[in-house]
Amino acid sequence: MKTNMKRSLFVGLAALSFVAVAGASSNASAKSYKIDFNQAASSTTATSRNYVPTGTNALYTKAGVLKSARQVASTATLQSLASSKKGNDYFRGYRVAKLSNGSYYMKVVTFDKAYRGWIYVGKTDPRSNYQSVAGGLKYTDTTTDVTSTLTDAQKKATYQLSNPGTSFEAQTFKEPAYTQYKIGRNTTDTTNYKNDTFTVTKAVKRNREGDVWYYVNDAKNPSVNGYVLATSLKQASSASSSAATSSSATASVGTSQTTIDSVFNVEGYSSATGGKMVAHAQWTIPLWNGNVNWNNAVNNFNRDRTVMGNKNDVIPSSTLNAALKNNGFNQVYMKITPTILPRLAGGWLDNLDSITGVYMKFNLDTDTIPQNAHYGDVLRLGYTVDDSALYTKWVGGSKSENASVNSDGYTGMTINRQWVKTILDMYVVNPYI
Repeated sequence: MKTNMKRSLFVGLAALSFVAVAGASSNASAKSYKIDFNQAASSTTATSRNYVPTGTNALYTKAGVLKSARQVASTATLQSLASSKKGNDYFRGYRVAKLSNGSYYMKVVTFDKAYRGWIYVGKTDPRSNYQSVAGGLKYTDTTTDVTSTLTDAQKKATYQLSNPGTSFEAQTFKEPAYTQYKIGRNTTDTTNYKNDTFTVTKAVKRNREGDVWYYVNDAKNPSVNGYVLATSLKQASSASSSAATSSSATASVGTSQTTIDSVFNVEGYSSATGGKMVAHAQWTIPLWNGNVNWNNAVNNFNRDRTVMGNKNDVIPSSTLNAALKNNGFNQVYMKITPTILPRLAGGWLDNLDSITGVYMKFNLDTDTIPQNAHYGDVLRLGYTVDDSALYTKWVGGSKSENASVNSDGYTGMTINRQWVKTILDMYVVNPYI
């Protein structure tokens, strides 16, 4: 009996020792992995970052091999999302991280924002080709162009909405519903357009739902132009068609000036939370003129007559995007070095000192451009920071004389140290640093 007790005690202690060693080994392994970089994807590649999960890898709050990573969705859940027939179960990738073991992870979110986290995508940097990923994701096309199926009669015909109003079927969309992340309705109420006639210029099929959407043009009210369910249209009567033919497209008439909020949102990565932080920033630090380019853009936009009209009318997206670009909002360079000249919010002294110092580049997040903005609205924009380089203003001769000068007239100085990028991200996200 004593022998058995000794043997049991020995086996028990051995088991505990194994568990302890295994635990120590696991923690050591987790701690040994470092993050080489963690970078936001460019907004220009947004539509090439639509995915379905493969179901071979789970979704985590951070890269799965890192210490304290928690599971967000199991492989079984992801397999279910992969076979879903709903577009809101697609994934959009928006950040890429590389670990010291050579593995790449991508941060993703479902179109309905129900699931968000990090997933393994292989040993090849996906930023070189977002459509070629491995591991837990597979690129997908959310729609198929079926314009070729339109007959000549359909292209020449005119249509009206069968049941105009506020229902899903009565709306026009910038893209067919749930085929692109955060791109939604172009109109919220089509009641006032019940007598308008449309022509069809394009047909698209949603790959998951299988339904067909038409892109329609409204000659009388171009702000309504967009995608609508094919089944939501009816052929217009001859009287309506004649009225539409005799009327021409009219610009919005009114005195409501659209303006840009002086405060903008800055999106930055927080290592503490493992995700994106949004901070409101004005960059009005005393004796710093980081606002000069921003204030000039705001002042110019707020006097731009192309975004002045009737407050009841929606600004066509093409008109709004053009105004933002023409007035300097797509990329904004913010000074981060102090100046001895007083800050006068875009005044002549502010501009006098705008050619010296070091700048950070901010890129407009096109997903934050308000949808269905009306003339006279105050719009707030959102930006991501380019933490790959700092910039100086080129004041030499022509831009072609210096190959490092970009099209905006700034010379980039590449940042190679991760700790510098981390400090810059902290500075951007926290306006009080």
